[in-house]
Amino acid sequence: MAERSPGGPPPEEVSTGRYMITNDCTSCGVCEYMCPQDAIKEAPNQFVIRRHLCDGCGECVPFCPVRAIVPAADFAARQQETRTAQLSRILKRD
Repeated sequence: MAERSPGGPPPEEVSTGRYMITNDCTSCGVCEYMCPQDAIKEAPNQFVIRRHLCDGCGECVPFCPVRAIVPAADFAARQQETRTAQLSRILKRD
């Protein structure tokens, strides 16, 4: 299971087996609008993919302005990149 930030949606809610939404999500809603299966919904901190509705078509992926929808295989690496970038920004402020 993927690790989520505190307050984020639980991994089982986000995982489709094919695509996942990273913490980079800005909750713009474009993916929800573009999903032909109505599998993406808004959660408290970001949008989530409902795995029981997602058919893995990938129609949402190219429309995400921050590239937060990634193949599940790339999810862990992308989350680590995000954490590293956030830490770098924090350290540069000091």
